[in-house]
Amino acid sequence: MVVKKDTLIILHILKKLPDLSVYSLNLTLINQVVMSKKITRRKFIADTGKATAAVAGTVALQGMTFPSILDPEADIAVVNGSDYFKSTLKAIDLLGGMGKFVNEGAHVGLLINSDFDVEGAYVDPDISIAAIKMLWDAGATKITCLQVVKEEYWQRSNLFEEYKDLISKLDQVESNTFPSEYNETDFIKLKNVPAWKSLKETEVVRSWLECDVFVNIPVSKHHATTQLTCALKNIMGVSTRQANVTFHLGSGERNNPDYLAQCIVDQYMMKKTDLCIIDSTNFITDNGPSGPGTIKTLNKVIAGTDVVALDAMTSEFLDLYPEDVYTTVKAHESGIGDMDYQKLKIVEVNV
Repeated sequence: MVVKKDTLIILHILKKLPDLSVYSLNLTLINQVVMSKKITRRKFIADTGKATAAVAGTVALQGMTFPSILDPEADIAVVNGSDYFKSTLKAIDLLGGMGKFVNEGAHVGLLINSDFDVEGAYVDPDISIAAIKMLWDAGATKITCLQVVKEEYWQRSNLFEEYKDLISKLDQVESNTFPSEYNETDFIKLKNVPAWKSLKETEVVRSWLECDVFVNIPVSKHHATTQLTCALKNIMGVSTRQANVTFHLGSGERNNPDYLAQCIVDQYMMKKTDLCIIDSTNFITDNGPSGPGTIKTLNKVIAGTDVVALDAMTSEFLDLYPEDVYTTVKAHESGIGDMDYQKLKIVEVNV
């Protein structure tokens, strides 16, 4: 049988494992997995996971995790585990480390979906604490929460006492508490941007446009109008109440999903996302965005830079097709990112 070049690479990796039973994986199956256009690295890892479990397990093997050997630096990192703090650290490590995104002395704008109090409707604070730890460690000199994060949000974490000093160093746009009102100090008015298709004007947080690095931390959950609230939809958090009313009513039809989605995409085009960390641990699959709703538990922390690809991936967690989510399609068409996420390097590990 002819063995494909990519297959030989995989076999070379497997031969380094201490149990030769792993090396005896069916070569025909491996060829099919590697060469099939419909199967990604992530799918290969999932399909062969049972065969390698006895050797690789779900933790480090001889100092390395099995999927990391296959793809040491990911475009999208997916980390499974019940310790969300550790999962977040690992996800950023798989992307190349926080230093890849944050230079010494950087001002970081941080947008956390935290302003809900029902389970599955907000980002787990352990994820946010892990993010700010890494941001400070990478050399950020200022981190601004672009929407107010209340004290009780941080206190929901068992890590609060350990990291409260780091939390206390955060700046906040104090006036951006829903429903926020425009003021010239904290907000900027934007009007008639040529690239916009639906949006005519908006009011956004000044620090969002002025920060050196923008880090977006959403939860992948249901939304009654857009179906999915994740990376793209989260950008409404930098807007005033009046801007959000325009998003929902500006078409002349209340909550027109097509118009709302295009307004979200139009606004998103104003600032590149440097890093996105998604909470797909516990999230509502109905009655979003505020809940309460049916909780789905996947215990996944996902990180990457292509927000369209990330939204496309996480929409499937809600049993949606990416092409059925207006924000995903319109953002893809606008060039913000690529909804065909399977073309990217995806590394999935357990911690």
